[in-house]
Amino acid sequence: MKIRDIRQCFFVKKQLLSRIRYVMRISVVLLTGVFLSISTMAFPQRVTVKLKNAPLKEFFETLQKQVDVALLFSENIVNHKRISVNEKDIQLKDLLERELPKHQLDFKEFNGQITIVPNPKKAIKKESIKPTVDIQEDITIKGRVFNVAEPPVALENVNISLKGGATLGITGSGGYYTVTAPKGAYIVFSAIGYHSREVFVNSNESNLTISLQEDISDVEEVVVVGMTEMQKKHIASSVASLDVSSNIANKPITNLSQSLQGGVTGLTVQQGSGLPGGDAATIKIRGISTMNSSDPLVLVDGIPMDMNHIDPVTVESVTILKDAAAAAIYGARAANGVILITTKRGKAGQINVLYDGYYGFQSPTILPEFVDAPTYMRTYNYASLASGGSVLYDDEQIRKTESGEDPINYPNTNWTKELIDEYAPLTSHSLALSGGNDVARFAVTGNYMYQKGMLPVNKMDRFNLRANTTVSLSKKFLVNLDVLGIRRNTLYPNRGLGNGGIRMLDDLYRLPPNVLPKYPAEEGWPTIYGRYADIVNPIAYAEVGGHIGYQYDQATINLQPKWTVTDNLNLSGQFSYRLNSDVYRQERDNFYFFDYYSKQLVQTWTVQRNSYSDKRDTYLYASGALDYTKRLDKHYIFALGGFSVERFNEGYWDMSALASAYTKINYSYDDRYLAEVAFRADGSSKFGPNKKWGYFPSVAVGWNIHNESFFNIPAVNNLKIRASYGHLGNENIGYYQYQNLISATNGTESAWGNPDISWEKVRITDLGFDLSIFNNKFGLTFDYYDKLTTDMLMLPRVPPSGALGSVRLNAGKISNKGLEAQITYNEQVNPNLSFSIRPGITYNKNEILELAGGVFGESGIVRQREGYALGSYYGYVSDGILQLSNFDEYGRANVLLVNDSQGPGDINYKDLNDDGVINDDDQQIIGDPTPRLNYFANFSVNYKNFDIEVLLQGAGNHDYSANLGGKSSGYLWHPLNMSASGGIPTTYRAANSWRENNQDAIYPRIKTTPGTNVFISDYWLFNARYMRVKFIQAGYRLNNTLLNKYGIKSSRIYLNAQNPFLFSGVKMADPESQGGSWTYGIMKTFTVGLTANF
Repeated sequence: MKIRDIRQCFFVKKQLLSRIRYVMRISVVLLTGVFLSISTMAFPQRVTVKLKNAPLKEFFETLQKQVDVALLFSENIVNHKRISVNEKDIQLKDLLERELPKHQLDFKEFNGQITIVPNPKKAIKKESIKPTVDIQEDITIKGRVFNVAEPPVALENVNISLKGGATLGITGSGGYYTVTAPKGAYIVFSAIGYHSREVFVNSNESNLTISLQEDISDVEEVVVVGMTEMQKKHIASSVASLDVSSNIANKPITNLSQSLQGGVTGLTVQQGSGLPGGDAATIKIRGISTMNSSDPLVLVDGIPMDMNHIDPVTVESVTILKDAAAAAIYGARAANGVILITTKRGKAGQINVLYDGYYGFQSPTILPEFVDAPTYMRTYNYASLASGGSVLYDDEQIRKTESGEDPINYPNTNWTKELIDEYAPLTSHSLALSGGNDVARFAVTGNYMYQKGMLPVNKMDRFNLRANTTVSLSKKFLVNLDVLGIRRNTLYPNRGLGNGGIRMLDDLYRLPPNVLPKYPAEEGWPTIYGRYADIVNPIAYAEVGGHIGYQYDQATINLQPKWTVTDNLNLSGQFSYRLNSDVYRQERDNFYFFDYYSKQLVQTWTVQRNSYSDKRDTYLYASGALDYTKRLDKHYIFALGGFSVERFNEGYWDMSALASAYTKINYSYDDRYLAEVAFRADGSSKFGPNKKWGYFPSVAVGWNIHNESFFNIPAVNNLKIRASYGHLGNENIGYYQYQNLISATNGTESAWGNPDISWEKVRITDLGFDLSIFNNKFGLTFDYYDKLTTDMLMLPRVPPSGALGSVRLNAGKISNKGLEAQITYNEQVNPNLSFSIRPGITYNKNEILELAGGVFGESGIVRQREGYALGSYYGYVSDGILQLSNFDEYGRANVLLVNDSQGPGDINYKDLNDDGVINDDDQQIIGDPTPRLNYFANFSVNYKNFDIEVLLQGAGNHDYSANLGGKSSGYLWHPLNMSASGGIPTTYRAANSWRENNQDAIYPRIKTTPGTNVFISDYWLFNARYMRVKFIQAGYRLNNTLLNKYGIKSSRIYLNAQNPFLFSGVKMADPESQGGSWTYGIMKTFTVGLTANF
């Protein structure tokens, strides 16, 4: 006979009682006799039990297999209780009478059934309890138990027991408790609807305040959305939450933006540089829909802030608002989506100390491998002959260089190894303290990070200090006071810093390998560096070229009072002030270059660009809001209304302000039918007097089909269909665009303004569904969206007579559509093994529908054209490489050439308009650098104390152009331009360039005057699809029993690799960074770390 949960027997028991009443009317005496006979049959049965520290439920299951009566019990009264017993052939009654009181349980025998019931008043004989630990002494512990809420609520009837042993007691009124437990044991706090909490008994901590976290299902989960928190089941808009424990915790990320990659569909995260202090990733939500900034609005604890200024250890949650219904309440700047970040707050309970630190090194994902000196000399000779010149290096010079017999006069320098540090150290250390009680709670976190760059004179160190405090002034009034301080120092070589790159890297593509970095030191003389024409020796620049330094400081205060007017009505406010300071220093001393042999002065670096500047920005934010929540029978209503004002001062001159009013209503009927309505009005100082205000409404509806009575599919836990429509705005343009500007120097007009410009308008339609099946093991989220940007703010072409430049207009229209799908699968194989899989894919396509005049931008590789994607590549269309067969014996071509300089081995171009001339009129859109397809897959496995996680991330077909930067790009220009001004090919380029004996080569011939081969064309486009292993992390949780003796609650060591592997067809660059020869590429990072709780 199988054990039955007592709750399952309720209906049966009710029928049985009705029958008993009927029988009693016939014969009370007969019924009593039957009961007595059944009773005598139950307890004479004998059992044998041998268990060690087993769950109490297993104890009852063992008994049930040996007796013929039903053992009934509630799961709630046996959870978290364990038992050790070793008895052979003992009467069932004797065993129950002896063991159950140890757990504050009793039993009742009735009608052939034995029912296990709680009995906290039952006396427990201490000597009858078999301890599971080596008891040295008993300690009296007292305190209170709260839930995790703001403000925290005291919990009554929380069960307190020894882990694997007896019940010690329960909390009483106000959540107070007093229990006695052996030192060195674990006590467990458990309550229905909450996660259990284990605490180590230590003689130094006899007063413990405990916080219990609610145990809620996925649909009951509360997420931060639209200035409030709301359960997922009540949300009809497109909202996604980032898994903080997977994407952020224990990752060696230098900036928080890097952690968002591979976490949520629709979120495109691209890291363009690995430069210390400049390696933040760019983030786009659902593609690009404007020619202005497409960056999303990022709010940290309710205020706009750069997320890269946040220590990842302090992050509590990250929520992505994708569609108009979710983001409309933030109207003015929400057209590109919203990212909501909350930081950790203190919880009522004992003080917790957390250390999280790691140490490791970084190296470039891709390093150029250049030809050695002998190969360079031979290649130069060929290039010179191909360009009509003569041989520069004779055989004897090449031989001596190759032999290495005279490294001073015939050097063979590997400039990459001389300049690049392939094992640049990286370290981070965070220390967090948190705790408090029902009156005051705090969370204080300090972080120090140091990052050495791969170049000399290149590093970053950063200090963060955050203090989040919550004070409950009364049961109905609390105040959050948060303070943040940041200092970041960065140092770079004084050599062409900008746009995530350093020109010193470009020097690698120019300086020949037969030049010595520096000559042997001679007493009485300064260091003498090798020179070649006008090319700067990067080693000299690193050692004597000075440096550029930045110091960034930030101080932020954030005050949030909240008054619970009634149980349903809350009044809240927010006041925030931020001060930023940027200090810039550029320094270089006089330096003199001498010739090594003659000791004559050949060049002087004078003091130049020694400069200093500082800038201070301030930001002020104030808001007030009233929210109302009510549940009436099957109706759920949430209403929010408020206002906000913001003012931003940038530097000493520029200022902007924004005033807003907003409202939002959420309605749910029977948790089946959902509706959301939001409206926001924004007034911006960036627009003229009659164009300041924008109005942004939205609506969303949802249907929880799984809650319908007709939907009876047990395997489906959640099925929601969503639809939304709304309007958002964008004011992300410069200051004073609607005004004519007058020069402070001479009093004349310096720029025209347009008083009629106003908000960009974005209309978003979203359709989607959420599905969870098989006890929420498998989940699927799907969305289709359609974004249309109208009245796009843009600068059209400057007319010939436009001496003051063009005037910004509301003139563009862009379509942006896409699909998103994300799958989650979680499996608990057994108590020791679990795994999860989370793949996601996003498809996005944008198209320019209208532009003022039909074109935008008339120079460079990137052009905007109606009917094409934003930022498309523009250039010539190639037709292979010219071969010997294209020329007769006199050198006359049988194909159309650009000019007479072309010959065999040069790129052939198409005459698209058939006018007999190849010129600018033959150019067209040739490529798109923006990937339409982005994907990721996250895999994690936990086995006992071990865990491992792998994140794959990639992008589908898009284009990388070696013409980036125009004709002067190092990837293209220098390797083809082996002239007196320098230029050195990579080994791959040299081996695959056209020659008479290599006519099927990938690249055109190398010359000293490359001519038409560097034209911007599709010949230099490469398919930039890639997949990379973004993260690999392996961890081990140390044994708590051993650690607890030293005051350590838990600890984990981990190994982490970031960007360790890349799979791509692009040979010359990292396809994610999309950079040129100046670009400081993405770095591989390998770290070992430790987290410990005290």
